[in-house]
Amino acid sequence: MKHTFNFFDQIFEIENGLPNIYSNIFFEKDNKCLYPREVNTSQNNDSSFHKLYNVQFVPDYMVPKLTHPDRFNVKKVSHVKGYAAHLSDFSDVDSYLKNQFRSNAKSIRRYVNRLETCFNINYKLYFGHIDRLEYEFIMNTLEKMKENRFGQRDDQDESLAYWDYTFKITFDLINNKRASLFVIYDEQKPIEISLNYHFNGILYSSNSSYDIDYSKFGLGHVEIYKQIEWCIANDYLIFEMGRGDLDYKRRWSNLIYNFEYHLVYQKRCIWAKLYACVMENLLKLKVYLKSKNIHKYVLRAKKLLSSRNHNKAEDSITFKTSPIDDKISLPGLKPIDFSNAPYSFLKKSIFDFLYSSSEHVTNIEVFEVENEDFFIVKGKHKKIKIVKEL
Repeated sequence: MKHTFNFFDQIFEIENGLPNIYSNIFFEKDNKCLYPREVNTSQNNDSSFHKLYNVQFVPDYMVPKLTHPDRFNVKKVSHVKGYAAHLSDFSDVDSYLKNQFRSNAKSIRRYVNRLETCFNINYKLYFGHIDRLEYEFIMNTLEKMKENRFGQRDDQDESLAYWDYTFKITFDLINNKRASLFVIYDEQKPIEISLNYHFNGILYSSNSSYDIDYSKFGLGHVEIYKQIEWCIANDYLIFEMGRGDLDYKRRWSNLIYNFEYHLVYQKRCIWAKLYACVMENLLKLKVYLKSKNIHKYVLRAKKLLSSRNHNKAEDSITFKTSPIDDKISLPGLKPIDFSNAPYSFLKKSIFDFLYSSSEHVTNIEVFEVENEDFFIVKGKHKKIKIVKEL
């Protein structure tokens, strides 16, 4: 009898989610116990265990200890990289930032400062309590953000395939301090959201996205900065970003590790041993093919095929901005409220202007030049023209 499970997901998403083959988990760097469990010594026969366990996504900085190492063997295969920030040596977020980014630390702080200069920003972590209606609003907003972000990239987000399950389990996890929602608000509007899971001093940023109109402000960096700040203040050991070889993860991580596939089988079961040997070789072949970038060619081919039927008409509309001499007067122009839905297409261009000019959003005016089909944005010191291009 075989049992397959995702080690990483189960320790974060399910209370006592690991099967009884494991007694505890240790953090490899300092031998800290992350998952103590009372072993039921009455379960001392092989019939209480499966013959074979396919254990997926075990981070190699975690060392799971078997309840009965005398009965089981383990074969391990490393397959993908994982990314995390190990925080135990740092007293505050800025010391981590300086250590990790060196001379580029200022560029990260600039994102935080510029965001707070241009908007009325506040941050909130829902951890231990959240109202049901507020939970539904934030989670629905996060789902929409992810759809928009991946639609912008003409890509697919795997997490959306099981979003209903995530939505179902997370409310109770937040109220039980096993999960949290970190939200960056512009006034009352969420503009960046991170769904996190908590496990014995580890915060795992599992799902995050942002309002693409604010993309100039590096909201992903701001989110990580603020969450690491919270982690250090609350004596968390690890800020975990999981798998996915992305540039921002490499830049923020001082702990880049391997996810392993563990094949745990009973020593006295011949078929389980044979199965584990076959699977070990298949997994090594898969890792080898991935090292040759075969998976990238497959993904590229799939994208090429799907793009043939994709209508790019809407994507072809872009907006060009150009500066206007500040001395030019603006008589008789129609002022507009760009926060209203009919003008929402202007937001990204206006927010880009705020970023470059360090203007606060309340200090700008926007005018529509009706006969010329363009818009003018006026700040305290600068003006720009926004023109639609086809």
